[in-house]
Amino acid sequence: MDILRHLLFENPLTLCVVLGLIALGAGFFWSRTGSRRARTLALACCGAAAAVAIVAWAVETDYERVAKTLHRMSDAASRGDAETLIAQISSEYEGGPRGKEGLAAVVRLGLAHVRVTAEDPVISIENGHATATQIYHFSPAPKSRIALPPQYEKITWEGAFAPDPDGQWRLRSVVATKPERMTPQDAARLLMKLATQM
Repeated sequence: MDILRHLLFENPLTLCVVLGLIALGAGFFWSRTGSRRARTLALACCGAAAAVAIVAWAVETDYERVAKTLHRMSDAASRGDAETLIAQISSEYEGGPRGKEGLAAVVRLGLAHVRVTAEDPVISIENGHATATQIYHFSPAPKSRIALPPQYEKITWEGAFAPDPDGQWRLRSVVATKPERMTPQDAARLLMKLATQM
């Protein structure tokens, strides 16, 4: 069922290409032989491909919602837009002292010193919760004189997401898994240490 959902809603291009190739083959066979079955198959495949494209366009899956949230977060981080990134954090954030308020302070501090670009995430959804693993690349922000140690220029973060009451999927918790296990608060302490050494 997950494979069918993925093909229909999240990656319809693959299914449309397969249907299109079958339609082309059947159409070619029909043009050579005049076979009614080949013509019917070609038309059916064209119709099915159109239906798949329409359904995929009309239906937004949880996977796509999580991917959009991650895209908004990484785009905001690359621009240094702390407030847009903070808007993607759930008010029910579970990550330690003061929850979302504490993480918001970390985000503002971090984006004052570094800029972030993100690689494509790996997203898995199960029982109404999502886990996303994503590699982020860090570099000094404009006008920042901070020097990042090479091992912290590329960090893998794992975030947990769930839908808020408004239906938008937002970040519920996050932790770094590589190069070492680290919470956002740990990262902020490291950043402050580096900033004071300048």
